[in-house]
Amino acid sequence: MNRLRQRVQWFPVLWLTVVWVMLWGDLSPGTVLAGALLAVVILGVFPLPPLGLGIVVRPVAAVILITRFLADMLVASVEVAWLTVRPGPPVRGIVVDLRLRSRNELFQTITSEMVALVPGTVVIDMVSDTGVLTLHILNVRTRAEAEKVRRRVLAQEARVLRAFDPDPDAVLDPRRRRRAELGGGT
Repeated sequence: MNRLRQRVQWFPVLWLTVVWVMLWGDLSPGTVLAGALLAVVILGVFPLPPLGLGIVVRPVAAVILITRFLADMLVASVEVAWLTVRPGPPVRGIVVDLRLRSRNELFQTITSEMVALVPGTVVIDMVSDTGVLTLHILNVRTRAEAEKVRRRVLAQEARVLRAFDPDPDAVLDPRRRRRAELGGGT
């Protein structure tokens, strides 16, 4: 029994159970129980390697992240809608590069996807080794406006790190980050 407990991870059991219920299209207790038992048998016979994502979910920071993301989407949607119907010259966009602070590919991906989902911003490229994120941004005409977008993206990254990184201060604090990059540890 102890060996089975080591081979079966509970998140994959939950996920396989959800898939089973969705396949049957029935949320009855019998279907859920059958799915859970089948998932335990499958994972007992064909165990998955342990997945260490290296994340810590902080509920308050996650709520702040999601709330701010939804607010950014709403505001940007209204701005982009106005740009499409307003009179005046055509809207121009620019391509900018900015360097994310985290070198963790998961956090870079989460940040990039959240930035890409906000209307008016398109992610062109993400180089994970250097942390360089290339964006196309609508309606930016001056260096100050580009700097405002850069600060907005870095603030989004900071919210992602505060919500999920085990030690966000190691990335967000420039002195600790510089020491870690030089090999001095934290």
